[in-house]
Amino acid sequence: MTCGSCGRDVPDGVFCTACGADSRLAPDAHTGGASRRGRYAAHPEEAVFHPGILTTLLPHLDHDRVDEFRWALFAGAAVILVLYLAGLITAALLVAAVLMPLLYVLYLFEVRTYRDAPASVFGLTMGAGILVGAVLTVLANMLRPNLPALDVSPLGASLDVGAFMLTAAAIPVAQELVKPIPALLLRSRAQFDQTIDGFVFGVAAGLGFALAQTIVQFSDVFRTFDVRVEPGAWALPLVTFGVLMPVLHGSTTGIIAAALWPSRKASTGRSRLPGVAISLASAVLFAGGSQVIGAIGVGPAVVVAWQVLVVGGVLLYARTLLHSALIDEAAAFGMRRLACPNCRDEVTASAFCPSCGMALAASAGATQNVRRDADMATGPAG
Repeated sequence: MTCGSCGRDVPDGVFCTACGADSRLAPDAHTGGASRRGRYAAHPEEAVFHPGILTTLLPHLDHDRVDEFRWALFAGAAVILVLYLAGLITAALLVAAVLMPLLYVLYLFEVRTYRDAPASVFGLTMGAGILVGAVLTVLANMLRPNLPALDVSPLGASLDVGAFMLTAAAIPVAQELVKPIPALLLRSRAQFDQTIDGFVFGVAAGLGFALAQTIVQFSDVFRTFDVRVEPGAWALPLVTFGVLMPVLHGSTTGIIAAALWPSRKASTGRSRLPGVAISLASAVLFAGGSQVIGAIGVGPAVVVAWQVLVVGGVLLYARTLLHSALIDEAAAFGMRRLACPNCRDEVTASAFCPSCGMALAASAGATQNVRRDADMATGPAG
């Protein structure tokens, strides 16, 4: 059939295997598959605007393995909850610090795409991210003076604008600009030539940063706390540092790395640089909003709700970026016969499965073949 969106001749199917467009929808030659918001290119069972943590941060994970990682995440959260209720706060903080980074290390081992360069992937992303996180957190703590309590209630003290701008804007922006550097060191390697590579490496660097930030931030607690204390007000730090901040750091760093990642397969000139501004704004909103809401004294639940709102928005933008990138970079992939790693149908496909619409470049099982065919079609880089 001839796709009504991209105009290419492709095998019959529900989805165009070249651009991912849904043949059941009215064709739009200007958007192609990018208008297919009901099916996320990496995981077509979900919509693009679905705040799925695992299907966003772990885009190569085969669909039959998502539930395993989801149960591992739930199990880790349950361990943190049990430790918290038992008053074992230091142990709960340690588990919270390593939970998301550990899941990501397992994910990188699971994805066959990066098995040929494990030292580069782990050393220049997660490991270097930990080092950057430790250094920047120590420097941030040194820069913070003994600030007066921020009080923005109608009858409270005046706002110290300088202190607030330092802790809620300057430090978060500086962190966002430095965090992606370990991932961007891999951008010149020919085998990592897709936007999804930059995103994955950026997430790894961001999670390494979050791990180091938590350890450094609570180093005094680890040294001086009794083994068992009253849980008290530790629920907010555990939720924030155990889940929300790792997801925020991973998402924003992944977005910035993806926005700056060179792709020789992109079929459009669509700029992803707005992602840098969105990531910077999200970091400021997370830090500044949390400080203001906490100072008002309306309770930790409202602070967590605000943080969830910011993190959810960042996740949705990350999915939109990956969705459009997978479609933009689909044109170079050659046609071949394979079993779709998502729906298991035997199909003749290029970049998308014509049966379920999955982007084959997002599959751990099919990625190496997809890239090999693309390299054969386009020739060596440079």
